[in-house]
Amino acid sequence: MTDTVNIFALSVGTTFLVMIIGIPIFRRFLIRSGLLDNPNARSSHKTPVARGGGMIVLVSIVAGLAVLHVSAAALPTDLIVIVVIACALGCISWIDDIRSLSPIIRLVSQIIAIGSAIAIYPNLVISIAPYFDGWIAMTLTALVWIWFVNLYNFMDGIDGMTGVETVSICAGLSLLALTGILSDSIILPLTVIGAAALAFLYWNWSPAKIFLGDVGSIPLGFLLGWFILQAINNGAWLAALIIPGYYLADATITLIKRASQRVPIWQAHREHFYQKPILYGISHQRIMRRIIFTNIMLIANAVWLVPINFWLGIIVATMTICTLLWNLSQLRT
Repeated sequence: MTDTVNIFALSVGTTFLVMIIGIPIFRRFLIRSGLLDNPNARSSHKTPVARGGGMIVLVSIVAGLAVLHVSAAALPTDLIVIVVIACALGCISWIDDIRSLSPIIRLVSQIIAIGSAIAIYPNLVISIAPYFDGWIAMTLTALVWIWFVNLYNFMDGIDGMTGVETVSICAGLSLLALTGILSDSIILPLTVIGAAALAFLYWNWSPAKIFLGDVGSIPLGFLLGWFILQAINNGAWLAALIIPGYYLADATITLIKRASQRVPIWQAHREHFYQKPILYGISHQRIMRRIIFTNIMLIANAVWLVPINFWLGIIVATMTICTLLWNLSQLRT
């Protein structure tokens, strides 16, 4: 137990240290380089903000995981490969932050990354036989993962949003492991990722001093998508979907609506449920407090209610998410 606590403290401490030192330095670099997210008609902020802080988030995660790996807590080979692929996606996303790559290039890079991961580790394929198997199951798994990666990018639209969601998912999956529903081997890696996101919230909470950028949201979506697939394939599929349930619902409903209107879904907009109150002058903090409360309810549901009563868990999760979506759509003053 003592060794585990020491490893925990060392890896999390390393992650926080990289964030504490790296973000202020990198923010100054971004400002001097003119890498700013300037407000426009589709923005939820009013002043230019440095964009690209996800680079340091990714570096801090790699540093924390490296400490885990060399501290008698060697990481599984598959996680190491997934982190390497996430870093490759981060490099491409960094170029996108600087030069604005075309949607096709971004999508192809994600297809290659996720396709490679599934080809190397076919155990990632969601087990949905006898209904589907082979290439069909692989394709469906890839589509789900690609959607989650882009969902993470689409939902990164107000201060604190992605940081809060990342901490929530890491906490929820870790609790599932602590209760024995999932393997406890995922707890320390998830703690490192959650620590990086929590540290980033210090600078990203409203009013944000720095944004993640695609270099942060895309790799985070990829990494957390891998952990969620692990949970699904270990039998905790409902809990794994409930924990990020609000994120899934807001992004999916909004994008389906935009697709039905024949509007390019990759274009920036302010039509997500969480963005609508901003148009009426509601602060980012008020919106995020509601989302944090909802995420806590969803985590409690997934960890403690679902194992007791499957159908009641679905009903409570659906009501919780719908209540938040309705509240956000009605929030005016």
